Amino acid sequence: MQPTNILVVDDEKDICMALNLILSKEGYAVTEAYNGEEAFGLIRDREFDVLLTDIKMEKMDGLQLLKLTKETSPRTSVVMMTAFGSEALAVEAMRAGAEDYLKKPFTNIDEVRLRIRNVVEKRGLASENEILRQELSQRRVTFNNIIGNSEAMQKVYGIMEKVIPSKSNILVTGESGTGKGLVAQAIHESGPRKDKPFIAINCGAIPENLLESELFGHKKGAFTSAVEDKKGLITMAHEGTVFLDEIGELPSPLQVKLLHVIQTKELTPVGDTRVVRVDVRIIAATNADLVQRVKEGRFREDLYYRLNVIEICLPSLRERRDDIPLLIKHYIGSFAQDAGKEIRDIDYDAMKAMMAYDWPGNIRELRNTLERAVVLAEGDVVTLHDLPDKIRTIDVEGISASSLRQALDDFERDYIKRVLADTGGNKEIAADRLGIDLATLYRKLKKLKVETT
Repeated sequence: MQPTNILVVDDEKDICMALNLILSKEGYAVTEAYNGEEAFGLIRDREFDVLLTDIKMEKMDGLQLLKLTKETSPRTSVVMMTAFGSEALAVEAMRAGAEDYLKKPFTNIDEVRLRIRNVVEKRGLASENEILRQELSQRRVTFNNIIGNSEAMQKVYGIMEKVIPSKSNILVTGESGTGKGLVAQAIHESGPRKDKPFIAINCGAIPENLLESELFGHKKGAFTSAVEDKKGLITMAHEGTVFLDEIGELPSPLQVKLLHVIQTKELTPVGDTRVVRVDVRIIAATNADLVQRVKEGRFREDLYYRLNVIEICLPSLRERRDDIPLLIKHYIGSFAQDAGKEIRDIDYDAMKAMMAYDWPGNIRELRNTLERAVVLAEGDVVTLHDLPDKIRTIDVEGISASSLRQALDDFERDYIKRVLADTGGNKEIAADRLGIDLATLYRKLKKLKVETT
């Protein structure tokens, strides 16, 4: 990995040499320049990560150098050095795009190291965030309703990306509430059939005597209530996608008819003799063990293999705990907006309890829990008191998964940043609000890589 390149500029060579010594010991690659013109010449020839420049210099002062640097090398972070009593110039420099400033003389070497380290880390975070934004932007184009960046979900995304352009039927499996319908819709909306119909039907929610008519349509007079011809949902989805949720509940006679449609691309409405040609992609979903149902004779083996050309298995929420904080923030923001409330976050204890809970109802249960919590919350954050007893009373000490630790670190980092923002960056006040001493706060800032000014 390339070391961070820092250009130090001051017309006092002793200061350049001292800073070179301090920063080189930190592992930075340091270059010295003794006036603004010399520095700008170097900046035009090569790229520096950080420019550390004095404000008051002859010929070209630091503010002029800052302006030219931002025009020539906008990715370079600039830190200004100012003598005591010149803080107004430093503020002007910050408004012009400087990241930070240091006061001369340098009475505290540790502060110099910390300030430069913060700027360097901020650059790294900005670079990582830009890459992440680009990835998420590309991902949202395809999967704009699916939330999750965990390793388990990345595997799901990988399969989805491969199957989207194909015509193959897909079987989406996973526990109830894991988002199987969202996956089906995302595949449709991202594929070549996106401008055609997406028809969803729950095979377990409609009585058998009505389900056949819903799927395949019927002719007028086919049965008592058939007062007119009706086009079936499969026909309505012509050239598009049919999503059959709870496919395991499809009655045996209709399994035969569905298999015929898949094999021949033809169907016959109830009570009719005419054949209707259909071109549909079928995405089926189930939380049942279809293999076991095949063994038991409750589901046709030939239909199973016709549907299960490609299987996408969605992980349960307890298998992707890393995504819980992301889901929580998304739903809190959404429900708070709907409720007209200024709720911005969830506190640490509530987050810890929600991370420890196993979520048998998966994302659906999480969503309902947060909708309830937002309604009950009295302040600007969701607290442990706003959660149901089954979550509020859970033993969080028994949870030791590494994903929990990482997710809690992510949450703690965001929480500290929010408190710092609320206190205008005052670390003493922030530490008091967080209920920790100042030394502990500094340790957390370093450990969690929280950027500060």
